[in-house]
Amino acid sequence: MTSETGGDIRPGPTLGIRHAVPALLLVGLVLFFFRLEVPGLMDPDEGRYAEIAREMLLLKDWLIPHLNLLPYLEKPPLVYWLTALSFKVLGFSELAARLPSALCALGGIILAYYLGKAFWGAAAGMLSALVLATCGGYVVMGRLLTLDMALTFFLNLGVGLGYLAMSRERRYLWWWAYLALALGVLTKGPVALVLAAIIWTTTAWAQSRPWVRSWLHPWPLALLAAVSLPWFLVVTIRYPDFWRFFILEQHLGRYLTPYIHHQHSFFYYLPILLAFMLPWCLLLPWALGRQKVRGNPDRVFLLIWAGVVLCFFTLSRGKLAPYILPALLPLALLVGQALWEVAGRRLADSRGLRLTLGLWAILCWVALGLYIWPPAFLKPLVLQGALVTPCALLGVVILALTPSFTLILRRVGVLFVGAFLLGTLVFWGMEKVSEQRSPRDLALILKSRWRPGAGLVGYRLYSQGISFYSGQIFHILEFSTELDYGRKLVPQNSLFFRTPEEMLSWAKARPMVFFFMKPRDLGRLQEELPGKFRLLGWYKNSILVSYEGSSWHAENRMVPAGPMLTNSN
Repeated sequence: MTSETGGDIRPGPTLGIRHAVPALLLVGLVLFFFRLEVPGLMDPDEGRYAEIAREMLLLKDWLIPHLNLLPYLEKPPLVYWLTALSFKVLGFSELAARLPSALCALGGIILAYYLGKAFWGAAAGMLSALVLATCGGYVVMGRLLTLDMALTFFLNLGVGLGYLAMSRERRYLWWWAYLALALGVLTKGPVALVLAAIIWTTTAWAQSRPWVRSWLHPWPLALLAAVSLPWFLVVTIRYPDFWRFFILEQHLGRYLTPYIHHQHSFFYYLPILLAFMLPWCLLLPWALGRQKVRGNPDRVFLLIWAGVVLCFFTLSRGKLAPYILPALLPLALLVGQALWEVAGRRLADSRGLRLTLGLWAILCWVALGLYIWPPAFLKPLVLQGALVTPCALLGVVILALTPSFTLILRRVGVLFVGAFLLGTLVFWGMEKVSEQRSPRDLALILKSRWRPGAGLVGYRLYSQGISFYSGQIFHILEFSTELDYGRKLVPQNSLFFRTPEEMLSWAKARPMVFFFMKPRDLGRLQEELPGKFRLLGWYKNSILVSYEGSSWHAENRMVPAGPMLTNSN
């Protein structure tokens, strides 16, 4: 793959041509699929989307997504469909739940390779794809059941193919570009169209092309409408208020108004971008600084692509970290191309890269020292991350050693080895985090103790993951939840108790009831509901207790909670 003379790293002529795709598939299989089934599904997102897919199969309703047996229309159904199909083939498991995200992540790195190949050649595409595959945030999101990786893949596929159709005069690619955007719309809504239109329009303007006529083609647009609109139209026919809720509240409302949650500062995405691109964010200023924009329309396009995504979500009133995931691919292409330009020369000849690597090494060695011997003001932060301390410590060590060995060995390939090792640490870290964020163990206890006629009550609390793992639906003592809109669509349902008295009357009529609640509410419940309670377990700062009337024996009294309080965080 490379030949070396006196420390040089010289690319072989067939790099990325004969073996690139198999090599990238192998890297992707390790980073996105290895031990994918080990961490429990985490609330709220993974539990929610897995439960929606489970209820699709349970209700045999593939048109209207349901959550807790109520319509759930905040997002379109494509990821739910894919997850339900995965469950149908592989069974109800973590691997099946996360498979669509992992496949989309794998598709993203193959897309990066082919775009890099189209711009600069197969070898540059190979390095760009490896940069993307080993970005820390990309690995994390590729191993989680969310909508964001699927949206990222379909949006980036559409944007990339559209640009190739525009710049290379390959008009047939517009059909595939619009089809990809249609799937993006079915994943998360019209944001895919808005971002693609802004990116293409800005690119056309920057390259002195007709602005809208460069990308607005009637027949591919008709294909997009034919694929994406039917679901929205059918749901609107069934629930006429859907368009107002979906467009005005869930999209424009989230973007323009502060009443929806997830408000953050204007600069929120700067540290998020750095974290998502670890370790390559440390090379990003060097890579961007050395890019010659004039006379390089492909680089202009990539800068516009990343810039539009970052600016669009920065201006939003509601911000979540995964929103900027689509910006990673164009930035990875720029970093990969910059590394390719220096890969065939002596590292000593690239003064900018050597200075950047030196600064990277110094910063990480200092960070390692502060992590091991934290000053007083950093100790609370270190303690907050105690759960992943072994993983985080090893990560900082690898971050420090990677640029150091690159400078010593004068081999750019060392950077990719270090990045790959950091990517594998994500497995360990996510498994540690899931120990606190996943209700799997608690739900399996509930499932093992369930009996005919029993009921599950959320005492002003609710867990999507508990429903998924236990197979049971919550009855909820009324409080504001994500189920509120579904309740408006189906007002005649018996899943919500308006008053504690209504809940108590329902519980007394059941042979056994399980309560998911905060520990502070237990004393009040015991006063109002005569009978025997048993503590079954903790999840974060919540508990699951079982209740049964006078038929319980005296030895089945409430297990003292005191010894378990240390596990309640």
